[in-house]
Amino acid sequence: MLLHGLLAINKPRGKTSTEVLNTLRQFFRNRTNSIVNKKKLKLGHGGTLDPLATGVLVIGINDGCKELYKYIGCNKVYSATGLFGFATDSYDSCGKLSKIAPVKHITKEMLSFTLQKFTGDILQKPPLYSALRMEGRRLYDYARKGIALPKSIEPRAVKIHSLSLLDFTTSHDYKPPTTTDTMLLEAIKTSEKNSLLNNPIFKIHVECGKGTYIRSLIHDIGIELNSAAHVVELVRLQQGDLQLHRDTVELDECSDLNTIFNAMEKIKLKHNCVATPM
Repeated sequence: MLLHGLLAINKPRGKTSTEVLNTLRQFFRNRTNSIVNKKKLKLGHGGTLDPLATGVLVIGINDGCKELYKYIGCNKVYSATGLFGFATDSYDSCGKLSKIAPVKHITKEMLSFTLQKFTGDILQKPPLYSALRMEGRRLYDYARKGIALPKSIEPRAVKIHSLSLLDFTTSHDYKPPTTTDTMLLEAIKTSEKNSLLNNPIFKIHVECGKGTYIRSLIHDIGIELNSAAHVVELVRLQQGDLQLHRDTVELDECSDLNTIFNAMEKIKLKHNCVATPM
């Protein structure tokens, strides 16, 4: 059976989008008949999700890859949690600690006011650890290999349709990012002595247009408040017309072809993409 259509996966935390594709590809090779092996299986996704992130990842299977452009350029909805006081090189907790900043001055009222500045049409500088290309090479390639950028990363116009504060609290279990920098380590030890590791976290709900980096948004909010911040949790709740849980399946459920086919059939009902076996 050779499937054509779209599948929405709830991407697990810790996996890259490419690793999800590879998992699906291996499953199809192991479970389907020889037709799949004789014909090249086409898999693609409609927009990368960070390894840290969970949530909606739209997968194109064979002819379904032709429909992915609709999801690359569509609006998206996220829930994101940021930790104040620490910046990282990747703008999330997967990166290395790059800065420690004060947090005592930050209030919920200040944060709510600041969020208004990031609503609407804004300029946003993409993070260095991103899949954007510069002179033929991915930005994350420069970062991982320690190669200097040939030019600075230019800010891009993005649109934040709505941005709301869901929570602001010091009651949490998040830890500071890791570092091997001696000065930063000493600063963390000093913070521990002064009980400053109870830095506040904030949770936001974001509805945004294409090309928006939530990591950059959290990072920039920290700067605007004369502090620092990085992402510790990120969930893509919706991508286009596909919603988390309502339209998605778990990756470990994809060991069953019927589950995949039924999930693709649900998406088929929303629009005219094909999800029929051949």
